[in-house]
Amino acid sequence: MEDAAGTSGLQSRRHESELKLQATEINLEKIDLNLNNLINQKKDLSRQSRQAEKYEQISESIKFYQSIIVYTQWKNNISEIDQKQSFKDKISEETQKCINELAKFQNELNLKKKIETQLDQKKESLNKKNFQIRTEINKYNNELSGINNKKEEINRFLKTIENDKELEKTRVSELEKNKKNLQQQISEPSKINEKKKKILQLINQETELKNKIKQLETIFVNEIQLSLGEEFKFDNIKENKENLKKKINLIQVTIVDLKKNLIKYEKDFHTQDQLIKKLKNKIQGIQDLISRRKKVINQTNQNTQKVYENNKEVLAEIDISSTKLTQIETELKTLNLLTSSKGLSDDSIVNLLKIKKGYEDAVYAALTNELDATLKKSKKRWIKTSFKNIDPIENNLSNFVESPKELNLILSQISLVEDSKEASEKQKNLKVGQSIVDKKGSMWRWDGFISEENQQNKNLIDAQLKIKELVNQQNKFRISLNSLRLKKESQLKVQSELNETLKKENIDLEKNYREYDATQSEFSTLIQKKSLLEFNIKDIKEKIDLHIKEERLSSKELEKIKSMEVSSPKLDNNKNEKEEVQKTIQNLDQQLDKKREEINLIKESIMKEELNESFHKNDLQKTEVRITECLRQIEMLEKREINYIRENKKLENLPNDLREKINHYQGQFNEVQKEITQTISNENETKGFIFNLEKKIEQFNKERENKINEITKIDINLENLKIKEKELRSTIFQRSKIQPEEFENNLKEKQIEITSYEDLKIKLDRLISQREQMGPVNLRAKTEEKIISQSIDELEMEKLDLIQAIEKLRLAINKINNEGKNRLLKAYEEVNKNFSELFKKLFNGGEAKLELVKTDDPLQTGIEIYARPPGKKLSSISLLSGGEKALTAISLIFSIFLINPSPICILDEVDAALDENNVEKFCNILLELKKNTKTKFLIITHHKITMTSIDRVYGVTMAQKGISDIVSVDFEKINLKEAV
Repeated sequence: MEDAAGTSGLQSRRHESELKLQATEINLEKIDLNLNNLINQKKDLSRQSRQAEKYEQISESIKFYQSIIVYTQWKNNISEIDQKQSFKDKISEETQKCINELAKFQNELNLKKKIETQLDQKKESLNKKNFQIRTEINKYNNELSGINNKKEEINRFLKTIENDKELEKTRVSELEKNKKNLQQQISEPSKINEKKKKILQLINQETELKNKIKQLETIFVNEIQLSLGEEFKFDNIKENKENLKKKINLIQVTIVDLKKNLIKYEKDFHTQDQLIKKLKNKIQGIQDLISRRKKVINQTNQNTQKVYENNKEVLAEIDISSTKLTQIETELKTLNLLTSSKGLSDDSIVNLLKIKKGYEDAVYAALTNELDATLKKSKKRWIKTSFKNIDPIENNLSNFVESPKELNLILSQISLVEDSKEASEKQKNLKVGQSIVDKKGSMWRWDGFISEENQQNKNLIDAQLKIKELVNQQNKFRISLNSLRLKKESQLKVQSELNETLKKENIDLEKNYREYDATQSEFSTLIQKKSLLEFNIKDIKEKIDLHIKEERLSSKELEKIKSMEVSSPKLDNNKNEKEEVQKTIQNLDQQLDKKREEINLIKESIMKEELNESFHKNDLQKTEVRITECLRQIEMLEKREINYIRENKKLENLPNDLREKINHYQGQFNEVQKEITQTISNENETKGFIFNLEKKIEQFNKERENKINEITKIDINLENLKIKEKELRSTIFQRSKIQPEEFENNLKEKQIEITSYEDLKIKLDRLISQREQMGPVNLRAKTEEKIISQSIDELEMEKLDLIQAIEKLRLAINKINNEGKNRLLKAYEEVNKNFSELFKKLFNGGEAKLELVKTDDPLQTGIEIYARPPGKKLSSISLLSGGEKALTAISLIFSIFLINPSPICILDEVDAALDENNVEKFCNILLELKKNTKTKFLIITHHKITMTSIDRVYGVTMAQKGISDIVSVDFEKINLKEAV
């Protein structure tokens, strides 16, 4: 109904306006709350501002009294500075006297030290000479021990080579014997050709016998045919028949026996063949093992040579390391003698310093007299001090040295400069206790003392550092020497193990060769047996074939005799002749068998001899190869032996020469040692004088240091007092913005008398207690009060704007409501009228109406539908039947549709609940609507009546499974119109 009336847009506008109104009212409430809070804050801040004013007045009074107190402190500080300065001047005069005395003693000490330096230089040169001699002695001793070691090694290698040679020679002799035996066997005259000739003769004789037998048989047959009568003929045939039968039986028995023998020989041949294969594999395995052992022996020889070479290198390294160690030890002894005479202990502070490279001379110059002191309880030691407020000098030595904490103070007062000009200028500005050094080792002190390159102390300290370095090197070389000796022992052990391995491998190789020979002979025997069996099998097969042929011939002959068999009496004479012929034939057969057996035996012996000859030739070749290998090995061992013997001869004369050189250098060493002892005694005398002078200097130095320390303490106090004076001056200036001198004049001008310090303190404490009683005070109260007043004014303006906006929104909502009511009531009347008319058309009478549900606001009301079909009471739509409900709903929808028709209307099975009459009515109504409006109706239906009343039909078919198709029919066409 709202869509038809066109009030949906008004509803959304009204909703938006209501939301804006609601948000504006919430903002107004928030502003009211903020305003109330700000007003309360303003009241509190006005109270706090009054309190802040009072606080500031008290603070000003406190500042004034504090300034007066600070001024009195400043005045007292100035008087104290004057007293300290006068005391310092007095001590400085006494210090200067002490310095003059020190200078006298120092000059005398320098003269004595020059003498000591000369003696030191002489002693150092003697020590160097001594060291060189000692180095030469050690070098020749090491060479001597190296030569002895080499000789021992060479003797060991010669023994090993001798053993290897003996093994190879024994092997060669055995192989030579074997070779001779094989050559003899091969060189023996062969009887094969004679036997082959004999076989040919026997074969010829065999053929002759066969021909004779054939002739006799033909003669025998012809005689029987010609001479014998029927009766004798019959007997002979009968007898021949029996003989043939016996012969056939005998042949069959012979064939069976031969076949049995053939099976037995074939079995033996198969077993022999398997044994031969096994032996072949065994021989191959032994050959592989021999080649592997040879490789191992060659590798072991190479490894032995390598170990020998490595051992040589290790011995050379041991010689070098021991020589260097001796040099270091000699140098250490010399340096220890030098430093021990100067009294430098291991606990000296010089051993605890870590100096950056290039700054050593500067540090030694600065700490000349302090480097031999310790941190422990000794006569000369360093202790911790607790001086504060001492400013370090510019570019001080603590930047270049890592030292114990006890040295921090002195290092912080020693400056480093690049050249002497800069040092001379800076020396004038030095404070008490400060000094300057440069990289060369020169020193400039605050009291005017200058020392340029103190070479003696520098040498002493360098010697101490050199000792440390040499001790480290000594330890390294000792470790290196021990490791090299262990390496040498391990290599000797490896060498002995390799020799043992070589010996063992040679023994095993000999065993393998013996095993190979035994297996080879066994293999040859088996080959002979196999060839003999092969020959026998072949012969038996030939015999079986011959007997089978003979059996066939005898069978054919027997068949002939059976066919020729007749009964006729013959003479006795012919019988005797026949028997004689038969006997001769039998004798010839026996001779033929003997010839065949003889031929077979000769063939077997020929085969054996040929096989033996081939095996002997192969063995001979292998033996010759092994002999050449052994000879090559012996030659190589002899070469090595010659080299070792030559080397040994070279080494024989060397030890005597070396011993002579050692004795010569030992004499020189003893002479130099005497000179060193004389120099040391002279040096000790000089040291005694120096020691006495140094004691006196030390006493004066202590006195000077005490004076300097007193001056340093006074300077520190003065420095602190001056710092305090500056601080008090700055405090007075900060509080009163004037200098202390002006402050005194101001007090005089204001006629303010400075009372005692205690009275001022009491007044100040009273004011401070008043200020503290006030508690926490907000000093920003005035500024915050101004800010809050501005915020209140801004919020008042915002509040006024929001009230005006609320009034405007309420007016707009009322206008929208009035317009919506008018539109809705107008649409309601039109729809009610159309609904009544359409209902009557669909039901052919009756009554229907719409009623608004009672409410004050039409926009918020609902609609109730009342319908009375013909013959029924007026009631609500819910009491109607299904078809009636459908028609009523259709009439209501179309009545709304007529007010505001749309271009397209889709009806989905609205006629489903209608019967045919009502469907026709529904179709008529649709036609009317179509005429009155430009709306196109799209109807989904199953009713035929509905389908007939429309312009175009669309149907969906499925000609094939899973494939649908759309079919359309246009009833507006002429031919279809007539059909419809």
